[in-house]
Amino acid sequence: MRNYVEGKVVAITGGSSGFGLETARLLLEMGAKVVISARDEKRLSAAAKELGGGSNLLAISADVCRTDDWKRLIGTTLGRFSRLDVLVNNAGAGIKIAPTEEMDDATIAKVLDVNLRGVIIGCREAIRAMRPRKKGLILNVTSGCCYRSWAQWAIYTAAKSGLLGFTKCLCKEMLEWGGRASLFIPGAARTNFCVAAALDTSWQTGYPEAADFARSIVHIIDQPESCVIEELSNWGTEQVKTMLNPY
Repeated sequence: MRNYVEGKVVAITGGSSGFGLETARLLLEMGAKVVISARDEKRLSAAAKELGGGSNLLAISADVCRTDDWKRLIGTTLGRFSRLDVLVNNAGAGIKIAPTEEMDDATIAKVLDVNLRGVIIGCREAIRAMRPRKKGLILNVTSGCCYRSWAQWAIYTAAKSGLLGFTKCLCKEMLEWGGRASLFIPGAARTNFCVAAALDTSWQTGYPEAADFARSIVHIIDQPESCVIEELSNWGTEQVKTMLNPY
C-alpha cells in the first residue's frame, strides 16, 4: 500500500525522547527525511545516534520558547533539505502540577510559554517556509486535558486547551493557500512527562508506551494532501477502564 510519508521533510520538536523520538523512528523507517530538535544537546546527540538515519536525519539543538532558535531550526532545515513539508510540535512539559494558588508568576509563564506561546511562534515561522510552496502540514500535539478536567492541572490545561482552539483556526487559515493543520490529542502514556513534573508514576502500569501513540502521529502525517485530519484522540485502554469514560 502506498504511503504519503516517503521523501517528506518532517521536523519534530521534543525529538530526543517520548513521542518525538518514536515518531522520528517510524518516519525514518518509512523513508522520510527527519529533523529532530530538543534543548538538551547531550540527550539530542544520544537520540540521533540511536536513530541512525544517516543523511536522512538532522539533529538541531533548539529551545521552542526562543524565536531566534525557531528561525535557526527552520533555516537549517531548509539549508539541508531545501524545504519543510511537516512540522510536528511535540515539545511540551507539565513543569509543575499543583493547585493554582501555589503557582508563582514565573512557573505560570513557563507553562504557557512551553505549551502554547512557543508553539504559536513555531507555527508562524514554519508557515513562512511552507506558504511559498502552497503546501505543508503542521501537527500540534496537545493533551487529553483539553477536553477533560483534573484538579491541579488548571494551568497546563489552559495552555493545551488554547492550543486546540489555535490549531483549528490555523487550519482554516492554512487551507486558504494549500496548507493544513491537525491535532493529536493523547491520553496518558509512559513517557518522561511525569518524572519531569515530579509526579508519581506507579499508577501508569499497563498504560501505552510512547511508541504506541507515535503510530497515531504518523497516521496523521500519512495522508494525501486532499485530506486533513482535524483531530485524532488516543486513550490507553487502562485509563479508560480505571480513570474516565471519554465516550
